[in-house]
Amino acid sequence: MARLILRKLVLMVFILGLLSYVAYHYALLHPELFTLPFGGVPDEPPPRLESHYFEFLRGLLQGDLGEIAFTPIADVLREPIRNSFVLLICALAVTICLGLLFGFLAISPRTSRLRLVALALLAAGSSMPGFVFGAVVLSLLVYQILFTAAKEPWLPLSGYGLDGHLILPVIVLAIQPTFHLAKVVAGLLENELQKDYILVARSKGLTRSLVFGRHAWRNMLSPVLITIGEAARLMIGGLVIVEAIFLWPGIGRIFLNAIGLRLNSFGANEFFGNPNLIAILAVLIGGALLFADLVTSVLAYQLDPRLSYGSGDDRTEVLD
Repeated sequence: MARLILRKLVLMVFILGLLSYVAYHYALLHPELFTLPFGGVPDEPPPRLESHYFEFLRGLLQGDLGEIAFTPIADVLREPIRNSFVLLICALAVTICLGLLFGFLAISPRTSRLRLVALALLAAGSSMPGFVFGAVVLSLLVYQILFTAAKEPWLPLSGYGLDGHLILPVIVLAIQPTFHLAKVVAGLLENELQKDYILVARSKGLTRSLVFGRHAWRNMLSPVLITIGEAARLMIGGLVIVEAIFLWPGIGRIFLNAIGLRLNSFGANEFFGNPNLIAILAVLIGGALLFADLVTSVLAYQLDPRLSYGSGDDRTEVLD
């Protein structure tokens, strides 16, 4: 496992370094791609990358991320990171709980096969982008206000809050990963229940739940964990769109503001085109994606008996 972790960490350092360089380069040397809020380009020419990028790196090593409008970037990002983290954790919890539940319910107890209706629903849900579902839900809530006597929608349409404001963003962020996880779980469970050792165990009088808990689940654990990791990465990538749709004050919205897209005001955008901020956001989002992959790989290695008792080279190859 040490080799696996070391390889993942080396890959993370390389990719995150490349991300920071490309993002800083993009913001610093291509101002023509950043049109100002009311048209035009910056008055001053962009500074040289060589000196300013390495100055940025020296500041990072000293714990100085830079400033925006005389405010340290660390202070600017502290609350948005927390807000995005809350959204991700809630969506991931929903995905794991409902994905496993839907996957189990999709298997018929009588035939141990995937139900046809469940197959159609899981295929449709796993192929539908979450932002499409979010747009439909928002339209329905708006129509509810326009064509009924309601003074406000059933659920808040935008904004931050650990109450009803959390429901729609979590649903939109989790819907596609949930159905994808359920589809994988159902396929693995159907395949596992047809194997000889399961049939022999059932012929000895063991109940379906006992057979699943003692035998089938262990053989499914590794691919299920890897699928959960894929779901987490999909959610991290979808943060920008979901936070834009629901005006959730997270790092996704700050990233959009940094590249010149204002979502809720026509005033000045102090985040616009800031090289330090864009590079840091690229590293944060990329680091979250790579960390999710690392955690799920390590968990799969530790919990799957086929990986725990196999040879070191085989275990690494399976996870990679």
